[in-house]
Amino acid sequence: MLGDAEYLNPVIGASVTSSNVFGLIYPGLLESRFDTSTGLLNFIAMEKSLLPAEHGAADGKRFSGLARSWSMADDHRSITYTLRDDVAWDDGVPITAADIAFTYRLYGDPVIASPRQQYLAELEGADSGAVDFDRAVEALDATTVVFRFYKPVSERLALFHTSLSPIPAHVWKDVSPGEFRRSSLNQQPLGAGPYRLHQWSKQQELVLESNPLCRLPEPGNINRIMFRIVPDYTVRLAQLQTGTVDVVENIKPEDFQGLEAGPADVEIKSTGLRVYDYVGWSNIDQDAWNSRKEIMPHPLFGSPAVRRALTMAIDRQSIIDGYLGEYGTMCTGDISPSLKWAFNDTITPWPHDPREASKLLASEGWVPGPDGILRKEGKRFSFTLYTNAGNARRNYAGVIIQQNLRDIGIECRLEVQESNVFFENLRQRRLDAWMAGWSVGLEIDPLDGWGSDLDKSRFNFTGYRNPRIDELCELAKDELDPMDARPYWMEYQDILHQDQPTTFLYWIRETQGFSKRIRGEELSILGTFYNIDDWSLDPSRAVTP
Repeated sequence: MLGDAEYLNPVIGASVTSSNVFGLIYPGLLESRFDTSTGLLNFIAMEKSLLPAEHGAADGKRFSGLARSWSMADDHRSITYTLRDDVAWDDGVPITAADIAFTYRLYGDPVIASPRQQYLAELEGADSGAVDFDRAVEALDATTVVFRFYKPVSERLALFHTSLSPIPAHVWKDVSPGEFRRSSLNQQPLGAGPYRLHQWSKQQELVLESNPLCRLPEPGNINRIMFRIVPDYTVRLAQLQTGTVDVVENIKPEDFQGLEAGPADVEIKSTGLRVYDYVGWSNIDQDAWNSRKEIMPHPLFGSPAVRRALTMAIDRQSIIDGYLGEYGTMCTGDISPSLKWAFNDTITPWPHDPREASKLLASEGWVPGPDGILRKEGKRFSFTLYTNAGNARRNYAGVIIQQNLRDIGIECRLEVQESNVFFENLRQRRLDAWMAGWSVGLEIDPLDGWGSDLDKSRFNFTGYRNPRIDELCELAKDELDPMDARPYWMEYQDILHQDQPTTFLYWIRETQGFSKRIRGEELSILGTFYNIDDWSLDPSRAVTP
């Protein structure tokens, strides 16, 4: 893996590695599967499936979720889950509806500041500023939990927002919100999934072992899974080539042939489109926000016209051609082309046009200074572009972006930060400009990234605020049929295209290298490790010590 986990806790863990790991440790309420023909996500309980059976019905013998079934109220203002009564945490304490009700209070606690707070946006009381948890999430008995909403909610959205992973109430009940992120329990997870934590050496490796107590659905096939933290791409590649590791994500296309012809017997597989890279521009002055909670335009990036100019200055197709090739496609927004029902294919990407970019900047008052760098009211257009260590693709893109911007009179310095430091700085809104990526949700619910309430929208690192975006997201969520929400998502994508809160770079067809000693892997848009608990190993092939 490129970077380490930061928290092994579904309430606060946000990094890719964290999600990969805690997804194997903690139980989920439902299973989800992706229907490639429509781009819709199916939600599955042991005895019920949202989409018809041909889209992937549950198999009770292999079902990994806590929910036996669910029922949606006729007025769409509540959903009730019936839970299994045969599953327990790894210490033997039964998993009950009380664990779910307890954990949702944590997801909604502003002191804990979960990145998933927006999942609670429809619960009773949320419209008045604070969820009324006594009414909104109620454990009626050990196996029945009901979620109540302040307005009618579609069944699909209700399932998506109410299926967050629980943590054990009896373990966490005495940890105060102020101590939650600092608690040692984040490094000692008590779960119920197919794997449990064996050892964690920070910034080195994280080792999981098959959990013999698991009934969700059963212990993992492979005895131990080691996530090694290797920030440098060339080192990751060499370890895959020599058989020191079995899986490496995001292999560069030019390395395919060497890997497949090498001694380790490697196979390249691809998935997508779910991940995109972007350049983030802080739309607001972070100092004013962090010190006084005051919203002021960023002195460099506060104007949509300036941000459009920056996008037009960057030769995105050159980055695609030079690095991703057929595995990259131009990105115009954060709704994936794979979500066919909602994707707006009428939007034409902003062209690479340095001359037009310069005209836009001049119209905003940016004129060349004596050193050739643009100036406005005495301020030079100069900034540092940050990214996380170990990502060769972003390093490549950064050099091109730096030169493209220099060509129109903008000074862009490049700086790489260790992954956990970088993402913490993003979370705290400390960076003016950065390059990162998103793995988008397969249910469209973008308010956590673009919502104008910056305290609740924990992934809105740019500080972008547009009331119409808020309104469109709510209107779309109010529709009980996703197809009726399509017009709102069309307009939503048009607005983001015009406002350019970030420069959307490219969608990535992710290319993963697998040792052929791994059997049973099913790559999916849901992730590289989608069914890792079902993987097995060819006993005749061993990893190189």
